[in-house]
Amino acid sequence: MLFNYIHLLRPKHWIKNLFVFAALIFSLNLFNIVKSINSLKSFFAFCLASSFVYIINDIIDIEQDKKHQKKRYRPIASGKIPIKNAITISIICLIISMTLAYFINLNTLIIITVYIFVNIFYSIKIKNVVILDVMFIALGFILRMIAGATAIEVSFSNWILLTTFCISLFLGFGKRRGEILLENNNTQNTRFVLKLYSIKFLDYIIMSSVTLTIISYALYTIDSEVIKRLGTDKLIYTVPLVIYGIFRYLYVIYKSDSNEDPTEVVLKDKSIISAVLLWILLVIGLIYGVKLI
Repeated sequence: MLFNYIHLLRPKHWIKNLFVFAALIFSLNLFNIVKSINSLKSFFAFCLASSFVYIINDIIDIEQDKKHQKKRYRPIASGKIPIKNAITISIICLIISMTLAYFINLNTLIIITVYIFVNIFYSIKIKNVVILDVMFIALGFILRMIAGATAIEVSFSNWILLTTFCISLFLGFGKRRGEILLENNNTQNTRFVLKLYSIKFLDYIIMSSVTLTIISYALYTIDSEVIKRLGTDKLIYTVPLVIYGIFRYLYVIYKSDSNEDPTEVVLKDKSIISAVLLWILLVIGLIYGVKLI
């Protein structure tokens, strides 16, 4: 019973909310206790807000999920958790999330509120609009980063926001590709928007997103304002890790035409996990005083 309620919250997907900490790291405030605590509060506020969104989405999509090969095992679709109980849990998540955000500052509360409304609008309408559906998902990652910045009252380069948007598009369209592959093995179509996509189109747009991600991140590392603010011009050395991580993800999803969720791929593949951890350590080392000889 407890496992079903934990599954309802989708804690695995909380990894997406780590984007909240980007502002803390890149603003040179990683070791500032007060700002670190506010970042943690923002992270947990987003975790609960995203769980609220997931639950509402599962309630809205219950009939479609019942026909889906994987989603039919979700707690609400499978009937393991009654809708009434799910609504109660979602309200609790919402209240705690809003309370946490309120005690950070007004701007963070506004951003998380916008995130919730954007996702509800997505669940009701936008999820059936081709291309725009993935762009709304990418917007969610941008809002996470902005919330992280508002929580500690700092700003950071627009290049990093663009990079985040592009890599979110990459992951989002990659997920759509996997969903189409899964639908092809399903006797019943459960997602209207998947009929509007094709594997060939998604392959083109995935490669475009990859290119934009790498270029925008590379430009971020050599931007004069960024170099001045961070006090180092060595971030360019982190680009190969970003390229490897992206290429490794492409390898995984194309090797066997994987239909796994991007979150599952990232959490399961040791090479991707290693690349991400090395990137984080190298970034922290470079901008917090470790100089390359």
